[in-house]
Amino acid sequence: MSAIVEDRRVRRTKAALQQAMVDLVVEQGYESISIDALAARADVTRATFYAHYASKAALLTAVVDHFADDVIAALEAAEGAHGPAVRLEVLLEQARGASDVLGIIVRGEGDGRPLRRFTERVEEVIAGDLASRMADHGAEPQLEVSLITRLRAAQVVAAVAWFLDHPDAEPGATATAVNVANQRGWDWAAGLA
Repeated sequence: MSAIVEDRRVRRTKAALQQAMVDLVVEQGYESISIDALAARADVTRATFYAHYASKAALLTAVVDHFADDVIAALEAAEGAHGPAVRLEVLLEQARGASDVLGIIVRGEGDGRPLRRFTERVEEVIAGDLASRMADHGAEPQLEVSLITRLRAAQVVAAVAWFLDHPDAEPGATATAVNVANQRGWDWAAGLA
């Protein structure tokens, strides 16, 4: 029984520290935040902070991973969430509720480490989806698969940034527009083809 209580306390403490990180980055920017400010906002001691995270960079990475884990769980829970457009729509729906976290990521706070970490996590999802779709169709790639996944991940991150800058945009319409541009080409999207 005590292990369950401890796990709950650990989860609560980590959640409080992660929320403190998000709140303080939004208010002050990453560089100006101290460990003492994070601990005070989370209502924990400095020693408690270090019991869970080695640095504020590690805490920021945990914030990114927590968001990415939530998105992956939403993708897994969504019926028929296969293919780039549907997956992007689910991500954008999650973005609506976590705009502070995604704003931190796409602005490149923390020397861009969260952006790189988030992009890596997006690449992992894209790679799995692409491998499955290629296997289903017996497709042979025309380009190196890692290049395809890297380009697509960069595009997804850019679409998220655009979406955050356009609060009236709808997730489904945005995801569809990005997918159509992918299928028809960027020259078509720009009116050049």
